[in-house]
Amino acid sequence: MIGVSFLGILQIWIMYSTMVMGFVWQPLLRDSIIPFIIGIQEFMLITLISEQFSALWLYVLGSLFVIANWVSHNSLRRARLDPEDAAFFSTIEPATLEDFGPAIGIVSSLVMFGIMIDLTGNQSWIPLGAIAFVNIVLLIQIVASRHLWRNLMGLQGVE
Repeated sequence: MIGVSFLGILQIWIMYSTMVMGFVWQPLLRDSIIPFIIGIQEFMLITLISEQFSALWLYVLGSLFVIANWVSHNSLRRARLDPEDAAFFSTIEPATLEDFGPAIGIVSSLVMFGIMIDLTGNQSWIPLGAIAFVNIVLLIQIVASRHLWRNLMGLQGVE
């Protein structure tokens, strides 16, 4: 759980730094408030780490995925409107409901893991499966963020 919490915090930082350094958009008041909400969620994740696995940890993590995904899509939608970002968005279609499928699947999986833990009281293999699942998801997202970063910064082909 500590590793997942660390990777989650790292992914949030990568997301925000990529958005800030890679795109131009008109920030709103909520752009300065949402990081505090995400920070509270991250503190909740860390606070819920204990010897006894709590399904609440999965629910908080799921809510963190929801907020981060919403922030990302909302910011990218506003960035698409800025002429300075036109070159990047010229080959990318606007997001549709289908594009939210992976995020919906991830959050649904976290909720299902949590419900299974709550219903069965299992403290071994279900939490282990949930943690493995989240580690894989976060690692995939970090790799995807790296590709986005390299594309935005013009670093394709540079190691």
